[in-house]
Amino acid sequence: MTEFIKKHKWPLIVFSAAFLLRLIYLLQYRSNPAFNYPMVDELWHLNWAREIIGGNFWGDEAYFRGPLYPYLLAGFLLVTGKSLFLVRFLQIIIASFSAIMVFLLGRRVFSEKIGIISGLAYAAYGTIIFYETMLLIPVVFIFLNLLAVYLLLKHKGEYNLKRWLLAGLIAGLSAIARPNILILMPFFLIWIYFGFTHFKEIKKRLLVPLVYLLGVLIPVFSVTARNLAVTGEAILISSQGGVNLYIGNNPDTEGLTMMMPEIKLNEALPWDEFTLATREAAEREVGHKLTAGEESSFWTGKAIDFIISNPIDFIGITLKKTLYFVLGFENSDQTDIYQSRVYSSLSSILIWKKPIYFPFGLVFPLGLVGMILCWKKRRELALFYVFVIGYVPTVVLFLVTARHRLTVIPFLIIFGAYAVIALGEMIRKQNWKKVSIYSLIFIIVLIFTNRTYFDIGFENVFQTHFNLALTYERQGNLPAAEKEYRAALQEYPYSATTLNNLGNLLYRTGRYDEALTYFQKSIGAEPEFADAYNNIGLIYEARNDFENAERYYRKAAEIDPRLHQAYINLGDIYLSKKEYARAEEYYRDAMQIAPEVSDVYYKIGALYGRMQKFTEAEEMFHHGSELGEPRPIDCVNWGNIYFSTRRPREALALYHRAISRDSTFTQAYFNLAVTFANYGNQSDSARVYLNKLLRANPDFQPARELLQRLEGGR
Repeated sequence: MTEFIKKHKWPLIVFSAAFLLRLIYLLQYRSNPAFNYPMVDELWHLNWAREIIGGNFWGDEAYFRGPLYPYLLAGFLLVTGKSLFLVRFLQIIIASFSAIMVFLLGRRVFSEKIGIISGLAYAAYGTIIFYETMLLIPVVFIFLNLLAVYLLLKHKGEYNLKRWLLAGLIAGLSAIARPNILILMPFFLIWIYFGFTHFKEIKKRLLVPLVYLLGVLIPVFSVTARNLAVTGEAILISSQGGVNLYIGNNPDTEGLTMMMPEIKLNEALPWDEFTLATREAAEREVGHKLTAGEESSFWTGKAIDFIISNPIDFIGITLKKTLYFVLGFENSDQTDIYQSRVYSSLSSILIWKKPIYFPFGLVFPLGLVGMILCWKKRRELALFYVFVIGYVPTVVLFLVTARHRLTVIPFLIIFGAYAVIALGEMIRKQNWKKVSIYSLIFIIVLIFTNRTYFDIGFENVFQTHFNLALTYERQGNLPAAEKEYRAALQEYPYSATTLNNLGNLLYRTGRYDEALTYFQKSIGAEPEFADAYNNIGLIYEARNDFENAERYYRKAAEIDPRLHQAYINLGDIYLSKKEYARAEEYYRDAMQIAPEVSDVYYKIGALYGRMQKFTEAEEMFHHGSELGEPRPIDCVNWGNIYFSTRRPREALALYHRAISRDSTFTQAYFNLAVTFANYGNQSDSARVYLNKLLRANPDFQPARELLQRLEGGR
């Protein structure tokens, strides 16, 4: 054991440093209210993983993005008992091995000293720590890329086909995590080929890169085969490439955030709704239904059309995005990195804004100087240059964000470590001319990249407050959510989504007048905001003004025919009027629009109960329960079906279920009492629930009358 530690001292030190720093950060970051309430891409991955372990292992659509991380996350959830803290803990173990890989790469191409500096620098790189503890792809993508490059270097010149197959498999796994790495594969194959020039036989030279390619294609084609089996389309890995390309290349794009003229992208749009919106926008334009592959081709075609038709605009936005890529400022597309430092003192030490944007604002200038210094060794370091220079277009073609440029950072760190050692050696040898030249390059690049240009460099304080508000709402902490919504509106008072969300919160707490004001402000900010019209309808319905409620629901459905909630609300209006046929018509419309929404089935089930179609009602309730948990009112309505069909045991179970979800639900207590009173002569049990009900609601007259009848029958 002692010999092992002595032999592997530095890898163990690098691993320990990386692990301890990430563990400290993780323990501190737990104070973030959103820690157990992920959003946007994190939530997408988490929901996907939950579907996998919930029985839908293969899924029923083409993969929208690389599937490796969600399946890994599903495994972590199974192992940890679905604890998000323990999932993140397992991720920091992977991340710590990435630090070892950086050490090994630095040592292999330069020296142990550079490997040590590089490994420790990676271990303490704040932005990487930030993203490696999130439920996002980089934690596994970075590790696989580093391992893939290390295996290429280690096996260079070795004629061992099994090892080359394994190296290819690692690269293939990286591709099914994030497919854009495939763009670099031709360079890897060329590099491998030229590593065997000492073989005279051309067949032997070609065999190794072909075996490597086979290894790459095994994971890739496995995903392709799955997509073909599920959808009938041979989609290579994922279907998001087309829409991503268009997001990065369209008349509205600015290179930093998702923007496209065909879709209104608001602050709270979940990924599943985004994918649905892009599909619908494409289908509207072509006039017919599209498969996932056809949709991707459609958006790819639109992006290419934009590039060809607007070459000057394309060149301009590409140059801007290239500039954004090299700047020190970290453009966050999920949680704001700089705002998040309040939850971790370690993060405040490892990520700065002043006097420079640390760490990237230092690592890039150093890395660039290192690349210049190493140019004479470019053949030996070809893989490093390919990764840094070749990977940039795979980001710049789409959107430039902090997490998407993480892949090049390990290689910039190694180049930067070389620059530090090389400059130190020049100073030691008093080679002041070279010191001056390279120091000047470093200072110029440092100054240039630590400024902000165009649209970059602004902390999104509004988004931070908005995200916190959503988190507090999910936690049920409505006062805190209201405070954050109001803080967000202080930063940006014209956000229709925020105005609408605050109005909705006020509506839920019974402040109808104030809620109406915010819904109207939301429409003022965005006149075609269907959700706000629908919510105004709710206000009028709460006031029993059904005529105006119906008018606003219809307006909402007219603006957005896919807004299923508007049709449900119209069905509710006609249900209250006892116009059951019209109510069913609107509920059916909602079900056609959103067949995956459980609420629609519960509504139709309750309607059929009113119509005494008990068999059909029971079917609807069962179908709804397969899609989502019933609310207390749904449990009561479902229980009423069993009460009416003389199945008291099932009815009682559902009324109890309603109370377990809402202990103040008066109707559930009353229905329990009625069931006990009518079936089995359990008057004592009925009195217990009636007394509970009347203690909470003394004015509930039906309960008082039933209790009097039971007392009189003693």
